[in-house]
Amino acid sequence: MNVRQVLLKGGAGLGGAVLLAGAMWLHSLIPELRATELDPIRDGGEVGEEVRNRDFSVRVEKVEAARSLAPSLSLGDPPPVGTEGIYLVVRFKATSHREPLELRTAQLETPGGYVYREGPRPGATSAGARPTFQPLIWTSAAYVFELPKQRLEGAHLVVGPGGLLPQLSAEADIDLGITRERANELVQGAAQGYDLKAGTP
Repeated sequence: MNVRQVLLKGGAGLGGAVLLAGAMWLHSLIPELRATELDPIRDGGEVGEEVRNRDFSVRVEKVEAARSLAPSLSLGDPPPVGTEGIYLVVRFKATSHREPLELRTAQLETPGGYVYREGPRPGATSAGARPTFQPLIWTSAAYVFELPKQRLEGAHLVVGPGGLLPQLSAEADIDLGITRERANELVQGAAQGYDLKAGTP
């Protein structure tokens, strides 16, 4: 085998390795690109602001914390429904723009990629049936999240109508303004036996 043949074979091997590496990179990148393309479009805001998109508007009015929730049973003297972490209660108003809709998806996103779904523990009093938001009518509602105390700082509320085609839907991403100092205040002032329906302990 002469020098030219060696160089040709070496060049072909190098070219093949480059193509293979490129294909692997593209294969790993495309799913992430597709996932991003399928995510709902988010509009951001803060507590007290109207966060508006093409489908609905939402305004967070109050953020509270609780160490335990009022029990759902009124017979006897059942104990409050506690947690080893903290309950974060987000009270808000929302309205639709074109047709009645429900905000079916609600989650709390915190730094580090942690996501917490909405909903109290079984046995606790709920905030009532999930409302259907009507056009031009602001309706009050509340979400409750259970999470570790150390995850309060930097939390964002993300809500939307959901659906089979998320890329065609919209979401609101609301910074709840929970700094380290605010997180400490919420934990220290967290209520016992918080009644989600009444909004008071």
